[in-house]
Amino acid sequence: MGIELVRIDDRLIHGQIVMAWCKTMPIERIVVIDDEVALDFIRKMLLETVAPPGINVSVLNVIQGVESLKTDTFAEEKLLLLATNPTTILNLVENGLAISKVNIGGMSFSQGKTPVTKAVSISDTDKQAFKELHEHGIDLQIQLLPHDIPLDLMLEIN
Repeated sequence: MGIELVRIDDRLIHGQIVMAWCKTMPIERIVVIDDEVALDFIRKMLLETVAPPGINVSVLNVIQGVESLKTDTFAEEKLLLLATNPTTILNLVENGLAISKVNIGGMSFSQGKTPVTKAVSISDTDKQAFKELHEHGIDLQIQLLPHDIPLDLMLEIN
């Protein structure tokens, strides 16, 4: 299995994923890991239909994601791993998934969140999860598009 990109983006599969990331990387499967989305049949079906042609989509809850990524389920494919929040990524890491870098795309502003950049707002829970990911030695980069210069998230939130 080759995880080409691990990305946090609460919009999941959208224009930036389809038109930019999947075209600049050898992605064969998008794996969405989110407990709520995995239970929502309509949202799952929608995500499967908006993927670029030739790219498969799997929508899994965290437990399914850990099992699938630690076994040979996707062994022969190049993966884009998508989650809506850092807590999901932290759960994967704490359950043994080796991740060295996380790309942070859109994290929408809402009540209780603090803007970090124009496109990234985080809650206290998000901030704590990011700190724990950083303690695991994971590089946390804000980067909306492949040609953008990545920003070190930890420099932005400290």
